[in-house]
Amino acid sequence: TVIYPLYYLLMYSLSTYGGIAGSKDPIMLLPAGFTWKAYEMLFSQHYIHTGFMVTIFRTVVGSALSVAVTALAAFPLSKKALPGRKLITWFFLVNLFFVGGLIPTYLTVKAVGLLDNIWVLVLLPLCNTYYILLLRSFFMGIPESLEEAARIDGAGELRTFYSIILPVALPSLLTIGTWVFFTHWNTWFDSLIYIQTTSKQVVQIHIRKLVIEQSNMLMSGSYIVGGKANQPTEESMRAAGIMITVIPVLIVYPFVKDFFSKGMVLGAVKE
Repeated sequence: TVIYPLYYLLMYSLSTYGGIAGSKDPIMLLPAGFTWKAYEMLFSQHYIHTGFMVTIFRTVVGSALSVAVTALAAFPLSKKALPGRKLITWFFLVNLFFVGGLIPTYLTVKAVGLLDNIWVLVLLPLCNTYYILLLRSFFMGIPESLEEAARIDGAGELRTFYSIILPVALPSLLTIGTWVFFTHWNTWFDSLIYIQTTSKQVVQIHIRKLVIEQSNMLMSGSYIVGGKANQPTEESMRAAGIMITVIPVLIVYPFVKDFFSKGMVLGAVKE
């Protein structure tokens, strides 16, 4: 039930008009006909490559900065001695339940000069209150004796944080980083709203646009060489577009799946 839908999309993306028209097998264990043209049409456009670079940039840089900001916000909030701790926590909680809306956010982005800037894709989702509260609960469960021992050895707050707390919290940080990674990879709506330059759009926007354009060309016969029967269908184009964005995630997922399991109980228990 999990693998077959992806396998079906892969087989469909390699199928042709003639193969699908002549196929009576609804299961499709093999391509109906065979052609790479759906993928060739997608990768022949240069802005697909620039779109992948933008997506990789926002995913890698955005995930790293988001984890860093989350840790720097959560650790002080886990300390009972922090002045105004409850007030600051409520400040984050209000942001969790109430948001300004799309129009005020757009006007703010425009006012600070981030409109049509790829850094808006990184900075706008930089701080996630839910992750801060989860990591805060985890930090509260770390024994204070670790910090006390570091202070006895002469370490300051920053040295204690980087040398003692972060190594202990590394599995939790990787868990949050994994969540943020997949969120960035799959997000496209902010790029649609805040980015106008084609070369700065994420790959999902390009694929959507290209699938529509290529489908229209296919319907009009612009790509018909050697007969329509040997061409990919409109649905094959869509399937190919889905596959080239899903395959990188499928490659990464086996290496990070354990962090998803750990994330289910992250911050659930504290001493």
